[in-house]
Amino acid sequence: MTTTSGDDRRHSGKRAPSTRPTAGALAGTGTLVRLVLRRDRVRLPLWLVGVVGFLTVSAVSVPEVYPTAAERQARGEFARSPVLTIFTGPGYGTDDYTVGAMVANEYLIYGVVALALMSIFLVVRHTRAEEEAGRVELVRSSVVGAHAAPTAALVVAVGANLAIGAVTAVTLATAMPELAATGAWAFGLSMAVAGIVFAAVAAVTAQLTEHSRGAVGLAVAALGVAFVVRAVGDIGDDRTWSWLSPIGWVQSTRAWVDERWWPLLPALLLALVLTALAYVLASRRDVAAGLLPARPGPARAANWLTHPAGLTLRLERTALGIWAVGLFAFGAAFGALLGEVEGFLADNPQLQEFFGAAGEAAVLDAFLATVLLLLGLLAGGYTLTVTLRSDRDERAGLAEPLLATALSRVRWAGTNLAVAAGAGSLVMLAAAAGVGTTAAIERGDVSWLGELLIAGLVHLPALWVLVGVGAALTGLIPRATVLSWAVLLYAAVVGLMGDVLDLPDGARALSPFHHVPDLPGGAVQPAGPAGLTVLAAVLVGVGLAGFRRRDVHTT
Repeated sequence: MTTTSGDDRRHSGKRAPSTRPTAGALAGTGTLVRLVLRRDRVRLPLWLVGVVGFLTVSAVSVPEVYPTAAERQARGEFARSPVLTIFTGPGYGTDDYTVGAMVANEYLIYGVVALALMSIFLVVRHTRAEEEAGRVELVRSSVVGAHAAPTAALVVAVGANLAIGAVTAVTLATAMPELAATGAWAFGLSMAVAGIVFAAVAAVTAQLTEHSRGAVGLAVAALGVAFVVRAVGDIGDDRTWSWLSPIGWVQSTRAWVDERWWPLLPALLLALVLTALAYVLASRRDVAAGLLPARPGPARAANWLTHPAGLTLRLERTALGIWAVGLFAFGAAFGALLGEVEGFLADNPQLQEFFGAAGEAAVLDAFLATVLLLLGLLAGGYTLTVTLRSDRDERAGLAEPLLATALSRVRWAGTNLAVAAGAGSLVMLAAAAGVGTTAAIERGDVSWLGELLIAGLVHLPALWVLVGVGAALTGLIPRATVLSWAVLLYAAVVGLMGDVLDLPDGARALSPFHHVPDLPGGAVQPAGPAGLTVLAAVLVGVGLAGFRRRDVHTT
């Protein structure tokens, strides 16, 4: 038998065949797409039913709540005010405020935000979270290309957005024949394109940090910046700033007013640019690594880190600082708009008549109360993320080693809940301080700061109820902890859409934020906050008792 050495093969000019399979950058994408669809076979239908159902029910209720043209026109005058413009949009077609114009102006923003969040969670879950768990490395060891995973996540995200947009358009056109189909498709495609843009944003943020929470946080922060830039631009005379936000672009389609399709083009172009950027960034880093390197910790841990509270605070330190500073700035931006609200009221006698004898005070109070509610809902979102940290640590196998020591279950879980309540309260007060600071400067009266801090203070028991709900679900039904987010979502619907949907008092009472006193402007009623505090304490007690008795999830 004759053998050929490596030198002989090199000199013969023939290349030895390789037993290692080669694969293009997108090899295996189809298989991963099917895997993503298989894993999200429950989540995606829930998003579809939730978004389409909410928008359809809201749209169908408009003719019932505002049956006459005069009532719709009065609502149109209010839609042009900074109070509503900041939260919904620029108010197209308010000169003849039809049912279609009202649906587009006041409900499109909810579809946009919902699909943006869906896209962010989907893309990060199937990219950065998979790397963080170590599964991408196993997948990449097979015949799978380097960009197959992000491509699969983006393909599913784009498909989900287009499907939800199309179903929304068909459902609205079918349920409300008085609405033209062209406007319905402009409405559905606008929110779908917005979701696609933020799917690309999430693909970029997934390359920057080593942890999925950081990637989601950066993407959600980008969504918040886009919302604020759009809001600031919409209350201006020329909407210059609005054209710097993808949300402003998709709202400029003017559904059911005078449809324009070209604003969707820059949004799609931005999505393509961000996707290309994500691929470039992915090529410049190692698997499971982020482009923003984590700082090395000290050689020895401080004594306070040996306690549950210290450890939780250390883990939440960065997120807490970002949320506190971010909501302070968010609130400050809204507080600086009091002059705009006053000026709009002075130029619109019809709006003064709409609010009655209270006039200016009613508009300012309504504006500030809505701002504080929005900030409270955002603070509630952060509060829930901290509340459910113990559930995430338990599922990741981090709780078992801790509970194997002298640390009791009640102390470990209770400390996490206490930190969640305290961190959420701090973020809410920072937001109220932001509103109060700029309001005091705008009005030239430092007492506004104190009033708005009190208004923020009365929101804290509602945040504690969210902590209690998360604790109860974690202790009793750990598989259903996601339902705690449903409570926050319901509170947002009741608080922001309760009047438009004409919800009965019984339905509104199920929201913890419904029992918060109407401040500023209203009287402080301690019964509501006191009842919420007692309810939160009971829920926390039930949750801790359940956690003490059930099995701990192990890996």
